Amino acid sequence: MRTSSDARTLLANPDLQIYPGHGMTCVFDPRRAACRLSRDDTDTRRTPDLADCRPNCVNIARTDRDIDELTTDIETLRVLVDDPLAPPIRVARERQQLLRLEDAVTQHTRREGNDHDL
Repeated sequence: MRTSSDARTLLANPDLQIYPGHGMTCVFDPRRAACRLSRDDTDTRRTPDLADCRPNCVNIARTDRDIDELTTDIETLRVLVDDPLAPPIRVARERQQLLRLEDAVTQHTRREGNDHDL
């Protein structure tokens, strides 16, 4: 049987601190975080600032749920990028985001395929 002390030890383990975000899941390790760190109002534990999530952060993991969210975002961005009436600056910004998200989905799919080959 687990004790309260065991539970506190597990919760304090940075490898087990998971924070779901939009299109990503943060497997939080504060030493490697690329985002700003915030403190919980009731606790001194540092947590990730999911609103400041950086695409290059090594704490990012993606589940199939995250990929589904990114796929929906990609479909929305494709419509915006293909809009002939959209201002060029907006199209350029949205195209950059579209390419980044497509790359994330491609990388995830590639890894998934490799995992199934093992």
